[in-house]
Amino acid sequence: MQTPTHPASLALTSLLVALVGCGSDPEHASGPESPAAAPRANTDSPVPETDTAPAPDVAGPRPESWVRARVAEARARLQADEAGALVWATIEAHGGLETWLAKSTVAFEFDYRPLAQPERRMHTYSQVDHWSARARQAELDGGAGAEATLGWDGTRAWITPAADAFPSTARFWSLTPYYFVGMPFVAADPGTRYERLPDAALDGSTYQIVKLTYGEGVGDAPDDYYVLYLHPETHHLAALRYVVSFPGFFPAGGHSPEKLMRYTDPATVGGLRFATRLDTAAWDTESGTPGEVVTEITVSRITLGETWPVSLFAPPEGAVVTEDL
Repeated sequence: MQTPTHPASLALTSLLVALVGCGSDPEHASGPESPAAAPRANTDSPVPETDTAPAPDVAGPRPESWVRARVAEARARLQADEAGALVWATIEAHGGLETWLAKSTVAFEFDYRPLAQPERRMHTYSQVDHWSARARQAELDGGAGAEATLGWDGTRAWITPAADAFPSTARFWSLTPYYFVGMPFVAADPGTRYERLPDAALDGSTYQIVKLTYGEGVGDAPDDYYVLYLHPETHHLAALRYVVSFPGFFPAGGHSPEKLMRYTDPATVGGLRFATRLDTAAWDTESGTPGEVVTEITVSRITLGETWPVSLFAPPEGAVVTEDL
């Protein structure tokens, strides 16, 4: 749902992919167990002449001036109105956009367990270069896609050893866990719009509510949205609601029912606050209340700032490669 980009760019370029849901068809995508959309990506911006660029074959920390410029752009854009300012305060309360961007890469274990479909458990280890949104995932023990590896190289999705080796497709899943783990930092990405909604109660507390939407043509699924629940004193992200509108699932338009994802069991890694539980519940739109938990998600082994060869994200020999939705 986001648009990683760089302030040195003259324009947003290569807005590529909104990754969604766990299903490989609309039935799975619209069911209560499906997750949400994930990011749109673009290539790295040109490096200012005064900077030393990372080697082109390495994914890792970017020059400090890139980080400072992108933080300054995001701060000005978000603080231009109340809704964006609330999101900025939340990003700062979670450790700050400067720290997130300076780390440049993130890796983590993501264990996604749909309670009604345990056979569709997806237990993976993700490695993501979040400046270019390149990603690689490997299935771990206990997941339904034993020995599967999948990824996104910036322009193409790929999976090995076969197209059906994993419960989801590479196009849907390569970056989806990253987008949830990366909240609220990814909410600062260009192309995001912010709307202040009335405060709302959840689990006995009252939260400030901000809705994230996306500009026309931003990614594969610009009709996706997220509704953030922000604590008025700590500014921590407590939960979010979301829909899936990915046209691969909904070619005639529309979207899945809303879900609610709670952000709990926080841990601090490298100065940044991450939730390690992302359990998801059905959402009753009429009553404005959550239903039963339908998916249990745990996040662990989070590491930041590693350096990897860009070849890590390339399709290995024999992989099934696609550029289609």
